[in-house]
Amino acid sequence: IAGHAGGALFASLEFAVARFSPKVLVVVGHTGDEVVRAALQQVSGDKLPSKSLRHVLDQVVPSCMKAIRDAGSASVLETTGGRKLKVQRMATELNALYTIEQLLIHSSIIRDAVKNRGLELHAAVLDPTTGKLDFVGQHPLVKEILARD
Repeated sequence: IAGHAGGALFASLEFAVARFSPKVLVVVGHTGDEVVRAALQQVSGDKLPSKSLRHVLDQVVPSCMKAIRDAGSASVLETTGGRKLKVQRMATELNALYTIEQLLIHSSIIRDAVKNRGLELHAAVLDPTTGKLDFVGQHPLVKEILARD
């Protein structure tokens, strides 16, 4: 989510959760996400974008940095292009999970729905070329995040 706490996107999600009491909310990233690609370029030393784009990229950079670190160096059997696709996919997954974390930390409405009304937050990645949706699952630290209250 290229949104921020207190922004329109968070407010829309909070409204939907409060109004409709869903049992599942899915945060979907997609493999061709230009924001993730631009954030990866930024982490790799590309020139600074405009201030407004930088604000959006700042939300994604932590996931990109972790993806680059976790992907490690390319193996003998892995091409540079293959590694870039792997890092992009990993950054997309991590960003969806990071978004779930931000929703739990900054939205008392969503946090309460998860704690008391059975709402589950799941991450998924869409491949827009095939339409295939791969579910990543819930944030692995959801219990720990909720315990921070």
